[in-house]
Amino acid sequence: MKHEPVDFFTRYFVVLFRDRIQSRLDSSDPVRKLIYLVLGLIFLNGFLFVFSIKDIWQVPKADRYEKPSLLFGINTEGKYEPIAEFYRFSRVVITDEDLPGGFEDNKVIRCFVSTEDNNFRSHKGLDLRGIFRATMVNLLAGRVKEGASTITQQVARLKFLNTERSFLRKAREAWLALLLELVFDKKTLIGIYLNEIPLGHGTIGVGAAAKFYFRKDIKDLSWGEAALLASLTTRPKEFSPLVNPNTSASKVRVVFKKLVENGILDVETAEREFEAFSEYYITLNRSPNDSAFSDRLNKFPYFTEYVRKNLARYIPSQQIYEGGLKIYTTLNIQHQAQAEKALVAGLKQQTQLSNQRAFTKIDSFEDSYGSTYKLLAELHDLPEFKFKISRSYRTFNRAWQEEFRDDLSVLNLISGTEGLGEAIDWNYRTQATEDHLLPVEGALISIRPDTGYITAMVGGSGFRSDNQQIRAFQAYRQPGSAFKPLVYASAMEYYHEHPDDKKNVTAASLFDDSPLQYVLEDGDEWNPSNYSGEYSGFIRLREALELSRNSVAVRLLEHTGLNNLLPRLEKLLQVENRNLPRDFSIALGSFEVSPYELARSYAVFASGGKQVFPLSVLYVEDEQGNLIKDFRKEFESKERKRLLSPETSYVITSMMEDVIKKGTGTGARSYGLTRPAAGKTGTTNNFRDAWFAGYTPELVAVVWVGYDTGTLSLGRGMSGAVVAAPIWGRFMANALSHEKSKSFDFGDAKIVRRTICSISGKLPGSHCYQTEEEVFDKDTVPKEVCEDHRGMSEPDPTPTHTTDPGTTKKKKPNLFEGDEDVIR
Repeated sequence: MKHEPVDFFTRYFVVLFRDRIQSRLDSSDPVRKLIYLVLGLIFLNGFLFVFSIKDIWQVPKADRYEKPSLLFGINTEGKYEPIAEFYRFSRVVITDEDLPGGFEDNKVIRCFVSTEDNNFRSHKGLDLRGIFRATMVNLLAGRVKEGASTITQQVARLKFLNTERSFLRKAREAWLALLLELVFDKKTLIGIYLNEIPLGHGTIGVGAAAKFYFRKDIKDLSWGEAALLASLTTRPKEFSPLVNPNTSASKVRVVFKKLVENGILDVETAEREFEAFSEYYITLNRSPNDSAFSDRLNKFPYFTEYVRKNLARYIPSQQIYEGGLKIYTTLNIQHQAQAEKALVAGLKQQTQLSNQRAFTKIDSFEDSYGSTYKLLAELHDLPEFKFKISRSYRTFNRAWQEEFRDDLSVLNLISGTEGLGEAIDWNYRTQATEDHLLPVEGALISIRPDTGYITAMVGGSGFRSDNQQIRAFQAYRQPGSAFKPLVYASAMEYYHEHPDDKKNVTAASLFDDSPLQYVLEDGDEWNPSNYSGEYSGFIRLREALELSRNSVAVRLLEHTGLNNLLPRLEKLLQVENRNLPRDFSIALGSFEVSPYELARSYAVFASGGKQVFPLSVLYVEDEQGNLIKDFRKEFESKERKRLLSPETSYVITSMMEDVIKKGTGTGARSYGLTRPAAGKTGTTNNFRDAWFAGYTPELVAVVWVGYDTGTLSLGRGMSGAVVAAPIWGRFMANALSHEKSKSFDFGDAKIVRRTICSISGKLPGSHCYQTEEEVFDKDTVPKEVCEDHRGMSEPDPTPTHTTDPGTTKKKKPNLFEGDEDVIR
């Protein structure tokens, strides 16, 4: 029979104890033999329960602490700057320099030692007298009234054990305390204790607690402040000054009493210090739910959360929260700050304009079924049905906001009561969104087209517990006309690869802008119409994009063919596991995309046709500066395939430049954007979504605005031109204010400039009176000369007068003309 091999430790203990055990068992007295045997077995079992080989390696590491990881962004000087911290609990590690005076003079140390372990300096890990005293007190009281754990034992529990109340845990605690005393001196042990003790509201250690409760460094605390921290060791929540200020004051008084009993302070000094500290409770004005987590460095929470979620796929979460990592990102602090300003301001204004009422009849269920629910709750032990805010408060708040506040504000202006006016103004300022209005949400994302670096990302109107959806990546909506440049570019690219003098698609190609009607397979009719309901007859493709003509986009798709266009469109979108619908509605943006996906597609235009791989984190280092993950290597190893020719990128950019100069995107210039820019608006059915996607030579950005409930409308006329374009323009103008302007550069694009007839798009004939310069891919330059105007004379430029000779008949331009009305 094979036997399990005996390891070294087993052989060692057998050899060590065999002779000693044998000498005891050789005794002639059988009673003594039995006693020795029983005692030996009890000791051996007890030792095996409390002893662990790993303790030998764990205990020397007790002076190492969890450290928060830092997230870095790039400032305007090109240097990395901390923008966020990752941690589970707030901790500020203190060192010997933070504790001047030590055991003799430091206030914090003396308060904690007096209340927790007055014999700390003299015992060797276990206070036997304290254990005996606590045992007697507990026996007399008939309950656990006093503990006997030394500070060293508490260090053992905090570092290696849980809070379970059991004999085994206490035995392990005592054993580890003895080991700790062998490894560390008293000064190090008290330092470990002060850095590990939880003191409530998410704080670990006295350094973090001093910051949270008093906004001070540990070395600047008074006797009263140090006493308060020492009062929190047993039950931090119960004795918190924020939760129970009266109970806290009583506990602090007990700490001062201990200081007097131990001769650290005299009575007069203790009373004076306690009286001075009492002012803290009088001036305290903080929520009981306040947490140190709210003090965490987190300048841009949407971006921080996005990085955290993605980083967790490569690095264990525990290491992210506790490893003291340094995470270097692509975020540009200037871009991100301006993105949040532009989007949040735009969403707040749009909430007012859209004026969609939130559900206010929240008491209906209680009114109709309240009594029934009480009966069911008693029968099935259901939780109580209740609101956090009382009905009377909700009723008053709604009436105040909707009816009384504006009237009272006007009356106050007449009467001139200063105090009331300030109160009303404060109420307006502190109210982010009226409770009775449903907030409009949105997203903004920007990407460098040359590197793929994500420089800014905002996921909504404000990162809160109830608003953490990162809509830049998670909001999939129809892009409407913002999708048309992808369709136009795909058609141009097809004819760049397959030139055909009779069918080439160029910026000068003429298409019929007239009503369309299709009969679908199920017998329904589909009538894609222009936003304005007006049609222009034959129109050049450049003008059709400027004015966002839906009928032209559909005819372009029909002209090129679905089978020819869709493969290139799928390459541009770079969407995996999702198929584009094989119908003409794709030309009007019926395929749902996220702002991120649309920005990635537009980045192909800005990069001259090359594939772009967006990147948010560059590399990660540990606390010693060692590189543990370098995303740049993987990023640089990817081949940037050419998805479009430089010629197509040049032409489509030129067309979208005109969209901003004189088309539906003129609102993008409303905040002073003067540098070269190209872009396109987008609006969907019933004004549910407003888009603007565009780029400059330096940056690509996409803005989406809409309600989270996709069926709600932003309101009549709330198109991408009105809602999203100004937000995009404000962001681009301010984000790039510190960067030099430059022109679009498409390298070796073989572009030919030709003068064409403005009406027919052909080469001008002798009778063409309206001409302009157009850009062409060299293989698709038109060869046909315009003969459409032979025999026609140039129109009289003299304006036609109405009955009033001072006015001229001129159609008023429609700012919103051309944005689409997508019919699903």
